[in-house]
Amino acid sequence: MKTLTNIKSINSLRASCLTLLAAVTLVFAPQPATAKDQVPFRADFNTVFESTLNFPFISVHVTGDGEATHLGRTAIETTDQVGNVLTGATTATYHLTAANGDEVVVEFYFLALPTQTGFTFAGTWEITGGTGRFTNASGSGTIEGRADFTSATGGVGQFTMIGTISSPGSLQ
Repeated sequence: MKTLTNIKSINSLRASCLTLLAAVTLVFAPQPATAKDQVPFRADFNTVFESTLNFPFISVHVTGDGEATHLGRTAIETTDQVGNVLTGATTATYHLTAANGDEVVVEFYFLALPTQTGFTFAGTWEITGGTGRFTNASGSGTIEGRADFTSATGGVGQFTMIGTISSPGSLQ
């Protein structure tokens, strides 16, 4: 009887130790980046654009510069912005480049609405890539802005991005 009781006690102690070891391992194990790694992000840009209409689609090349949280002075460019002039649905991939060359790649999805001089737009954005300290970055938010034609095919604009971005370097 005494041996059976000792075996039960040892098994119970072993189970408790394994449970404790598993809990400690989970606490100290490296954790993947999650929403808690997100920090506020805001960017304001002034832009210049050139467009080509191939009805019902308009292709737009946009360049500009401004200030972005965690990037500082930032240049932007998209070469693949395409909108449907009938529905206003527009997509684009923007490259945001910090002064040191680090880059954040962002997909835009927005609705463009005509005005007397151009259009206003609002939608969402999501980070899809990056380089330097933004390698494996993540984040998303909203965009809104306007663009005004100064010629038949080109003009100037501005937009603001608000949302979150993974803390620079937190994924490395």
